[in-house]
Amino acid sequence: MQAAEPLDGTFVSALGRIARRYGLWLAAGMYEQTDGLPYNTVVVLDDTGMLRGCHRKNKLYDAFGYRESDECRAGSTPFSPIPTPAGMLGLITCFELRFPALAAAQRAAGAELLYVPAGWAAGPNKILHWRTLLCARAIENSMTVLGADQYAPGCFIGQSAAFAPDGTLLGALGGDDALLTITI
Repeated sequence: MQAAEPLDGTFVSALGRIARRYGLWLAAGMYEQTDGLPYNTVVVLDDTGMLRGCHRKNKLYDAFGYRESDECRAGSTPFSPIPTPAGMLGLITCFELRFPALAAAQRAAGAELLYVPAGWAAGPNKILHWRTLLCARAIENSMTVLGADQYAPGCFIGQSAAFAPDGTLLGALGGDDALLTITI
């Protein structure tokens, strides 16, 4: 895949400059270069631009007529939660939201909040699935869950949302480009 880069490549370096310039923690998905198929990877950078963690997607989207495993290789280890100004951050990505044990493992490893970046495919009832699963992972694990989904009409649903540990909706976006700010 031509878009794949190493973790020390231009994409992560550019994210580091943005994080440093604006004093932000950033997390972003990328295709991580390997000797074979790339990993679908999420990187987390702190407000100094330092790479603090990465997660190679463990459960690939081989469902609903699509085979992500034809394009990417699966990671083999869970994300190790990291301390952030908002608390211990756990991470799963996209299709992994459908596997309750992955979120539970993040909680068991010390996560106080769970970040779920996604490219949630559009389709029948997919908004319902996304919102219900985000809320369920929050309630099951008694932790805040932040779901950030890409928006691309006809491809990805958008609908980013955040849920409190008791399932209360802290904020949500529709299917468009927007910014959601919540207080944890």
